[in-house]
Amino acid sequence: MLVCNPEEIIIHGTTGKGKVFRPSDWAERLCGILSSFNKDNRLSYHEWVRPVLLDKIRCVAIAPKLEEINPGMFRFLMDFANDNNLRVLTYAQLLAEAGIESAHTEPTPLNEAVACVAPVLTEAEKAAETDDSVAAVLREIGAHETSAAFAALSVLRPKLKDINGFVEQINKVQRAQGYRLLGIFEEGRSNAVAVCGFREETNLVSGKHIHIDDLVTVPQYRKHGYGTRLLQEVQRIARANGVAQIHIDSNVGGERTTAHRIYFQHGFEISAYHFVCELDNLK
Repeated sequence: MLVCNPEEIIIHGTTGKGKVFRPSDWAERLCGILSSFNKDNRLSYHEWVRPVLLDKIRCVAIAPKLEEINPGMFRFLMDFANDNNLRVLTYAQLLAEAGIESAHTEPTPLNEAVACVAPVLTEAEKAAETDDSVAAVLREIGAHETSAAFAALSVLRPKLKDINGFVEQINKVQRAQGYRLLGIFEEGRSNAVAVCGFREETNLVSGKHIHIDDLVTVPQYRKHGYGTRLLQEVQRIARANGVAQIHIDSNVGGERTTAHRIYFQHGFEISAYHFVCELDNLK
């Protein structure tokens, strides 16, 4: 009997627009990347990644253990889901959406592994999924949808690999400290393509101010002015709350030149060094 673990991560075979993802064997082909030959010389799926049918929709079930044993492959699977606008949620969340309380619903296993080729959208399907004439929506990301910020923030913070741990840290720790998330969503996409994480704080040196912790746009959605829109929205929030300063830290290096240019264009100035002491390096 095949039963999904409530904590398993599900890449659901429907796009943000509610369309069934194509090609029809995408789940088997994606899981085939991790397949191997068994004792009968037949390809079999990896124990932590398997294709399943859930309510007649092809999906990929991923055990949380995968991000520990093969973080590179886990990152690849998450990037694949984001690039193709596929929903990512736990099995328990999927059941809750369907109004099913029990986590013991049996999914249907799919056939043995097939060719190890990652599926991609055809040009016609890509065109159908994209509509540049519709403006992207900027809105706050609430606690119930924190996972929508994971894909973008994992680009900025490569150490982020566990979506469940990410949601737990944001909702239970950082939001309690005043952390808020803004996201830009293109039509039909369930994941934000640009994200800004910030918090209001007060200290002796700067008084009441807003500190931007995270600001990122997913690479393929850059050059649309999304970073500017997010900064302008934070400035609007600051003025509305009587906050006179906005702070942001940014690493140095040639790869950060574009980000620095945007900050300068929006009135930011370099005002201090940022020192870090790594205690493990002290003798």
